Amino acid sequence: MDDIDKTGNLRRKAEEEFKKRKKLSSFEQKEKVDLQAMVHELQVRQSELELQNEELIQAREKEHKLEEQLRQSQKMEAIGVLAAGVAHDFNNILTAIIGFGAMAKKRLKEDSISKEYIEEMLAGAERAAELTRGLLAFSRKQVIIPKLQNLNTIVFTIEKMLSRLLRENIEFKTVLSSSDIIVKVDASQIEQVLLNLATNARDAMPDGGYLIIETGVADIDKHYAEANLFENPGRYAVLTVSDTGIGMAPKTSLNIFEPFYTTKEVGKGTGLGLAIVYGVIKQHGGNINVYSEPGKGTTFRIYLPLLQSAEDIKPEIVEAIPMGKGETILIAEDEPNVRKVSRMYLQEYGYKTIEADNGGEAVKKYKENADKVSLLLFDIIMPIKNGRDAYEEINKLNHTVKVIFMSGYTDDIVAKKGILEDGFEFLSKPLNLDTLLRKVRGVLDRQNAFKEQ
Repeated sequence: MDDIDKTGNLRRKAEEEFKKRKKLSSFEQKEKVDLQAMVHELQVRQSELELQNEELIQAREKEHKLEEQLRQSQKMEAIGVLAAGVAHDFNNILTAIIGFGAMAKKRLKEDSISKEYIEEMLAGAERAAELTRGLLAFSRKQVIIPKLQNLNTIVFTIEKMLSRLLRENIEFKTVLSSSDIIVKVDASQIEQVLLNLATNARDAMPDGGYLIIETGVADIDKHYAEANLFENPGRYAVLTVSDTGIGMAPKTSLNIFEPFYTTKEVGKGTGLGLAIVYGVIKQHGGNINVYSEPGKGTTFRIYLPLLQSAEDIKPEIVEAIPMGKGETILIAEDEPNVRKVSRMYLQEYGYKTIEADNGGEAVKKYKENADKVSLLLFDIIMPIKNGRDAYEEINKLNHTVKVIFMSGYTDDIVAKKGILEDGFEFLSKPLNLDTLLRKVRGVLDRQNAFKEQ
């Protein structure tokens, strides 16, 4: 009996121990499950924090990049203000130098030794004019005349000039797209871009090398456009200029578009070449980037908005300088030398002239000679009354009177006066006097044809 009781007690103890262990095992299992859940939650949270940290780093990098771009933009704007300040007076001076020089050259015999001197003087004046245009170009204040152009044609046209620019130890070739690449650009400005880039490439290859210019097309998506500050996503014409020169370090590449930044020796570079390139491309609504490594050369890629059709491209015809037919031109210009050279050139080619040195006097002179004046040639910015206001007052007296505006001021000043937007004829200083004569004759002929209808 005792044995039975002992056995029963042992069984009960064993059952109780089993129940305790089972209960403990269940508790441990629950703890294990809870611990696994906590570990998973911590892992998820860690991933979220790492992602947030990465986004924060990217945001800071983007902010830093935007700050750098803002500083670059402010530098450009500062130079633009400086350029705008000097452009007007400088262009007036150059108009007089180029104008009187051209007139003197025409009067010399072909074998005159003085002719060579004058040609050198005119070449220097033209270089000064290019410098002014360059200053305005990289500040994006230059007046440009965009037309539909085939990018392949622009490259082909300037190819020979670029070949003469390079040394014999540099092999130069172009790789042009088999399809027409139509862009709306000022061809002379794009040629200037290629000249500047080719000059840089030549200087980067003192021991010779290769220079390759290619044309093509690229599709720029929204993400790439935003990351690289394109104005809009879409299809772009691509102009690539590559050399096998000494290349640049990354830090140098970041600064090359800054005005007056140069790695060349003193006296061998102004630091304006690539700043001009940058300004021209931005003014055309395009973009430019650079890839370079020390010892491995440099590649510039220029992106210009692509158009679809070449149907409207017309060949440019250079006409002979036309003579006047005794018409009277009212010239309003506050700079005496510009007024004088314009008057002398117009008179030499068969026109009569009346002069005024400000807008108020121009209105007075017109009222006194309304029956004689066939055309107005007005500077835009003048004392007392500007050219646009003087024209509007005269237009009330005679709504058929035609005007050609001229200015040495920058594009934004001209735009504020509504000259280009309202379709007026416009000449940018320094004046090319042959261009002036063609413009005057063209306006008068159209006016006469309208009267005969």
